[in-house]
Amino acid sequence: MTDADACPKIITDFDSSSNDCVKDIYKNLIQNILKEMLQKHFPDAVSGNKIDYQMLRSRLYSVLPFFTHSEFKGAPSTLSFYLLVKYRANAFKFFFDMISSRLDPGHRLDVTLFYAVDFRMPELDEEKYTIVEVMLKVHSKYEYQEIMKNLPIMETELKLGVGSSYYSRRILETKGLVADQKTALIQEYIASLAKRLPEFFDHGVFTEMQHVLVLCRDAFKSERECRHLSRIISLNYLFRKSLKDAVKVAPDKRHLNLKIFRARLNLRGATKRVLGLLVGVNFMSDKEIFEDRHLMKAVHNYLPNVQMVEGSFFSSRRSMEHLGTLYMEIEKTDGNPFTNDEVTRLRQDLPDDLKDRIEHMMHPVFMPRNEEEIMRNILSLSHQIKYIRDVPQVFISFDEQTYSHLYFTIIYVRVYGNKDTKIQEIFKRADTFLEYIHDFSKTVGFIRKKHPKEATVFRVKLPKDMFLRDDHSIDLYKARQVVVAELERVLGTLRDYNGGMISKQNELLCTVRSLLADEGVYNDLLLENFFYSLTPAAMRSVFEAYSLKTLFLQMLDTLEHGFFPGENYAISIHRELDAVYVIIIADTPGVKEQTDKSLSFMNIPQTELGTVYVNASDTSCLGYIYCCDDPYKQEHFCSTIQHALESWTSCQLANV
Repeated sequence: MTDADACPKIITDFDSSSNDCVKDIYKNLIQNILKEMLQKHFPDAVSGNKIDYQMLRSRLYSVLPFFTHSEFKGAPSTLSFYLLVKYRANAFKFFFDMISSRLDPGHRLDVTLFYAVDFRMPELDEEKYTIVEVMLKVHSKYEYQEIMKNLPIMETELKLGVGSSYYSRRILETKGLVADQKTALIQEYIASLAKRLPEFFDHGVFTEMQHVLVLCRDAFKSERECRHLSRIISLNYLFRKSLKDAVKVAPDKRHLNLKIFRARLNLRGATKRVLGLLVGVNFMSDKEIFEDRHLMKAVHNYLPNVQMVEGSFFSSRRSMEHLGTLYMEIEKTDGNPFTNDEVTRLRQDLPDDLKDRIEHMMHPVFMPRNEEEIMRNILSLSHQIKYIRDVPQVFISFDEQTYSHLYFTIIYVRVYGNKDTKIQEIFKRADTFLEYIHDFSKTVGFIRKKHPKEATVFRVKLPKDMFLRDDHSIDLYKARQVVVAELERVLGTLRDYNGGMISKQNELLCTVRSLLADEGVYNDLLLENFFYSLTPAAMRSVFEAYSLKTLFLQMLDTLEHGFFPGENYAISIHRELDAVYVIIIADTPGVKEQTDKSLSFMNIPQTELGTVYVNASDTSCLGYIYCCDDPYKQEHFCSTIQHALESWTSCQLANV
């Protein structure tokens, strides 16, 4: 077959774009690179102006994913790396990460150009392909030699990683991941799990993922593989779901789930084999306690020569549901692996034993707080300080509420020098509305055996009137944020150890408030209820403030206009290039269940759909933000909601 350019015909998804200039640039770019690549590496299939598509198809399939690079013309100059692969989501991101930061270990290379384009070659086959180019600036001949030395191994890893999500996760974990990358891989794994097993996992698994990731320390996540963490998250979700169903059937009965599995940790380049224990249990009252010490005592009945892996324990107890999950890892003191008989014995006998280990807390007498928890938090903060210049670590917990004041317990750990002033002296000299109540100070370790780490535990007292909402409930989020800000003003820079997600949510809410301030008067209590009703909960820290402002104003406008004549609901739809905003108000319940059920058949990814549901003046307000730039999907989304409302209205009329 003859081709004037000796290059297959190219079709891209943006061929219908109105921006012909940009479209032509990318199409020419693909054709030029593809032409050079085929003529250089497949001369038997591409010769002169002729392309043997049958041979090209055979040759190309045998080498995909195909990786090559440009010629080096001496330093300083640029060096381009090319990848041709059958389309797979995020393959280009893996390729970029490997080339830019893994090709020369310990040194991030200077990337001057990076792009990826998806396309099809209809004369070859019906497959979708991705072509990627990463151009590096090579500053010296030595740098080029280091790149070429690592390239053979890198090429094997690249071909494995771009073709398989499993191998890409394993390769990146072996080479080390930053927290954001690991979280992204975990989210990808959980999303694939929910897609493969929709009968077991719904959108709630993403809320559980966020909850577990917030509970776990950074060290906990860094020492465990993505698959390990994903397993913990999915099991937490399944346990909580199972316990809810069991409690509905038998609310007066104790229910307990136990999962024991082998796992491995990555500790400073070494691998440690451990045993993971995940327990889910329902509590009969708020006064019941179940912690790591209860679990370890039960394990010691069967395996006395084991110990808990340091830093492996975390628990998640939600008082509103009276359910809790605990996770812990154990290892043998002599370092030997667990036998199959030992694991089998734990699985058979431990569940019944654990039910009897749940402790009933007595009312405190002369001991208003858990000192063991205080010491545990002190140690956790102390472990965060490893260098002399590390900022102080602070753990803030709500203590109690009186008629007129709120109390918070503060644990403040810092590197203490000879010239530093005691915390109580700093507060005495400071002009602050916080009343300082000292508890104790002590040295909790040393850096380089000569720089002491000091822990100070104290309480702060502040008036609660400034944190009363319109419904006379106390806004503890706001109170805690004020305490953090005042501590920073008095004590200087610090790290709020246990307030990361709370801080992110408050930042987003404050941004929405500032955007709404320009629009006129609005109900702040309604805004807060609107914001904290947003699901999934993870979206309260990652959503765009503009999107929330748009939906809130749309809700106010819909409430102002009221219902359609003769209807018991009203709907407002606002479409933009990259999102759809929907508000539905109704005077009877049930509309949310109907629309959620209809939308569930669309299988919208959890990260693309946010839902709010609040009551305003006895009117139910349901809102959706669908983040999508595909006009066909937007139209399908809107029509699905319209059909759901018609079905709901028919049911209402039938009931009447």
